[in-house]
Amino acid sequence: MLVTLKLLNILIPLGYLVAVLNYLVYYLDKPAWSRTSVTPLARLVVTLHFLSLVLTTVAFRHVPLANVWEAFSFVAFALALVYLVVEWRLQDRATGFFLLTPALLFQIVSSAFVTHNADVNPILRSSWFGSHVTTALLGYAAFAIAAVYGALYIALYRQLKGGRVGLIFERLPNLEILSRLNLFAMVFGWCTLTLAIIVGIFWWASLQATGALEINLLTDPKFLSTVGVWLLYGICVGGRYFFRWPSRVLGYISVAAFLLMLASTMAVNLVLPSFHSFV
Repeated sequence: MLVTLKLLNILIPLGYLVAVLNYLVYYLDKPAWSRTSVTPLARLVVTLHFLSLVLTTVAFRHVPLANVWEAFSFVAFALALVYLVVEWRLQDRATGFFLLTPALLFQIVSSAFVTHNADVNPILRSSWFGSHVTTALLGYAAFAIAAVYGALYIALYRQLKGGRVGLIFERLPNLEILSRLNLFAMVFGWCTLTLAIIVGIFWWASLQATGALEINLLTDPKFLSTVGVWLLYGICVGGRYFFRWPSRVLGYISVAAFLLMLASTMAVNLVLPSFHSFV
C-alpha cells in the first residue's frame, strides 16, 4: 500500500497538470479532442486523488489532515471536486483552467513535502472529525470558487462597460452564466458549511457526554468565526433570492466575503486560542 501511495503522490500532480493544460487548450481554441477529453480527464484525476486519500486514511488510521502538507492535498481535492460539481450542474467548462490551477499548485506543494505519521492525536481518528472537516473544507472551497467567479464577473463587466474586451475575457462565459456559476458555488458552500456546523455540534455534544471535552462551544473563537461566515454567506444567498440583488453586487460581495473569511480564519488560527487546535 505504501508503494501505491508513493506512486499516486507522483501521478496526481502530473494528472492535475495535464488536466489544467487541457482546460487551457479548451479555453483558448476548443479543438474537438479537447472538448471530449477535458471533463473525463479531470474526473479521472479527482477519482485517483480520492483513492489516495482513502488509502492514506486506511494505512495511517486517520484522516490525512495531521499536518499542513496533508491539509494542502485535501484542499486541492476539495477545490477540484467542487469545481466538477459546479461544472456538472451548469454544464460550462470554460472556467476549468482558472479553478483547477489553484488545486494543481496546492497538490504540487503537498506532494513535494508531505509526510505521514500514524502517531497522531486520537481525535484525528474519529469519524466525527472526518465528516466535520471534510464538509467544512468543501464549503470553504466552494466559497473560494465563488470568489473567483465573482472576480471574473466583475472583470468582464468592466471590460464590457468600457467598450473593450481583451483576448482573455472574450473567451469567458457571458455575464449571465458567470452569475449563475457564482451563485451556485455560494449556495453549495453554504449548504456544506451548514452540514459541517451540524456535525460539529453533534460531535461536541458526544465529547461532552463522555467527559472528553469540557468547554462552552459558544465561547470558542473557531466556532463563532465559522458561524459568522455561515451567516455572512447566508445573507448573500438570501439577498439574491429574496431581495433580487443585482449579479454585479453579488460578484463584489462574494469577493469581499471571501476576503473577510480568510482574515477571520487567519486571526482565529494564529492568534486566538481554540479547542480546535489539536493537530
